[in-house]
Amino acid sequence: MSTRLLRRRAPLPAALLAAAVVTGCGGPAPATTPAADGFPLTISSCGRDVTFTAPPRRVVTVGSVAAPLVAAAGAADRIVARTFETAPLPGQYAEALKNIEIVAPTGELAREEIINRAPDLVVSFEGAAVTPDDLAKVDIPLLVTRGYCRDAAGTFDDVFADIELYGTLFGTGAAATASTAELRGRVAAVAARHPAVVPAKPAAALIISRDGAKVSAYGSTSTVATQMRMLGLDNIFGDVAKRNFDANTETLIQRDPEVIILLTQGTQTPESATAALKARPEFAGLRAVRDNRIIAIPFGYTGPSPVAVEGLEVLDRALGGLR
Repeated sequence: MSTRLLRRRAPLPAALLAAAVVTGCGGPAPATTPAADGFPLTISSCGRDVTFTAPPRRVVTVGSVAAPLVAAAGAADRIVARTFETAPLPGQYAEALKNIEIVAPTGELAREEIINRAPDLVVSFEGAAVTPDDLAKVDIPLLVTRGYCRDAAGTFDDVFADIELYGTLFGTGAAATASTAELRGRVAAVAARHPAVVPAKPAAALIISRDGAKVSAYGSTSTVATQMRMLGLDNIFGDVAKRNFDANTETLIQRDPEVIILLTQGTQTPESATAALKARPEFAGLRAVRDNRIIAIPFGYTGPSPVAVEGLEVLDRALGGLR
């Protein structure tokens, strides 16, 4: 029989429910109104209200951005399991997270497996197989990282707001504030090296399947699009208000990027992904391919998490090497 952690919540007075309300994705940084120890705390997560009576102690993360966000907030020790991380986590948070159980790295945890780990919080992404309604039936709250809300804009502000939100939720506010201050400083330092340049260099951020048959691109609402703008690159798919989509080959060829940011996933290496792209004969004439201006980096460096700050620095150095 499954082990379940069930929290029975009595109805709360309206004044208490309003004690701390955090805005949903894309909004301003979270703000709270003090109550006794800050709880009950009500959070609007992608438009869905979730109320907590105490700081969570056992967390399951779903996807590649949730665990680094919690770690950046100073609460890595609350995570009991990570799932649906399709490639090794790059960057500075890997060390803090390395000893946490990773389950189903290429598939999402089933509902019963989540329940068996007795979490009092699941941090996931919008559209995941295990939904908030699934877990609400057994009184397990689910929060969606705001960078993966459907109306997210792919900004660093969303990342920093999530870190501060988790600092409030876990009672690690000082660590979260220090973390966001340090991350903001690093982003500002990169931005200062790239004053606005017109015209910007046309570029594309792509993912190619291992067999080279499928190419996906990133539009204007992705974090990598934000990184590209800050680095003086003009996303050739910036007119597509989506995070990720199947790339139109004719459009890619017509818009002819000078730089391609190629995101690796799964077991791909920078070399294998680049080889798969170059093996497509129709791409041979692209300036980025012809001039070998392809930057291949792990996908994790461009997700809406604090790892994207290091990713911005990685891309900055790589672009410097191309000049």
